[in-house]
Amino acid sequence: MRLTSRQRIYVRKHTRVVDPDPSEVSEELNIIPLLDILVNLIMFLLMSLTTVAFFAQVEATLPAYRQGGVGARSTEQQLNLNVTVTAEGVIVTGSGGKLAPGCETTAIGRVITVPVKSPGEYDWNKLNACIARVKSQFPNEKKVTVSADPLVEFQYVVSAMDAVRVEGSKELFPQVFLSAGVR
Repeated sequence: MRLTSRQRIYVRKHTRVVDPDPSEVSEELNIIPLLDILVNLIMFLLMSLTTVAFFAQVEATLPAYRQGGVGARSTEQQLNLNVTVTAEGVIVTGSGGKLAPGCETTAIGRVITVPVKSPGEYDWNKLNACIARVKSQFPNEKKVTVSADPLVEFQYVVSAMDAVRVEGSKELFPQVFLSAGVR
C-alpha cells in the first residue's frame, strides 16, 4: 500500500529523528559519575578516620636506638621493668629477674606472674597491684616497657599499658615504651 502525499507530509511532520548523545554513540563507558562518587567517599572516610584517630590515641614512647659507649654510669641500679602479655597471662620482669606469682619473690624458668582467669580474660587488677608493689620499692623509676606475644590481641596490650600507668589517682609508671614481642 502506498502512502498519499498528504500522509507522507503528516508522517514527516510528526516523526522526529533524535540525534544520539556523543557519549551514547561511542562504545566507551562513561565512568565520570562513578569517579565523582568515589572521590567523595574517600574524602568522607579520610575525615572520619582523622576524627576517630584523634579520640583513640594512646600516648606511648618507642625505645630509642643508641650506641653503647664508655663513660660515667649511674651507680643507682636501674629497674628495667618489662611487662609481657602472653596468651597464658602477664610476665613481669626487671633487672633482678622474673617476678613469681604474688609479686613477692623472683623465680627462674617459664614463670607467669599474673595468670589468666580463663582464656582471653586477664586479671588487670592483680597486675596493677603487682606493679604498685614494684613501684613502692623503686619510687623514682618512671619507665616501663610493654610487649606482647604476636598472637595476643591489641586491646590486651592497651589494657596492660593502662594497668601499669596509674593505680587509682596514684601515678605508677607514666613513661610507657612499646617493644616487639618475641615468640
